[in-house]
Amino acid sequence: MLFFGFPRNFNYLSENFFIMGSILKLLQDTLYRYAKIPSHWVNKFTIIGFIFFIWIGFIDSHSLWESYLLSRSLNRLENDKEFYIKNIEVAKADRKDLENNKEKFAREKYYMHADDEEVFIIERRK
Repeated sequence: MLFFGFPRNFNYLSENFFIMGSILKLLQDTLYRYAKIPSHWVNKFTIIGFIFFIWIGFIDSHSLWESYLLSRSLNRLENDKEFYIKNIEVAKADRKDLENNKEKFAREKYYMHADDEEVFIIERRK
């Protein structure tokens, strides 16, 4: 029978808390014995907190590791976007130059020349 939404018999709840307490005690003893971690540092709060940080850091779908990888990917994509925007501006300028003077564009970009001409290429040092 329910009383204010809770069962009147709390035996199964106390048994679960006892089992959880014994698991935490076993973990505390194991950490003290093998890892030489002082027992006053290992209690139910630190164990649950450690499990929580492992979960948030690595296991969860929105973990800190996934956030780090996504931010790296985002930065790389933003850099690529800037690079392509600059390339688009250069391509538009080349297109405008090609439309205005096709012969000049062909001579400067592709070193084309007439049959009776010679082409000398002078490169500037940067």
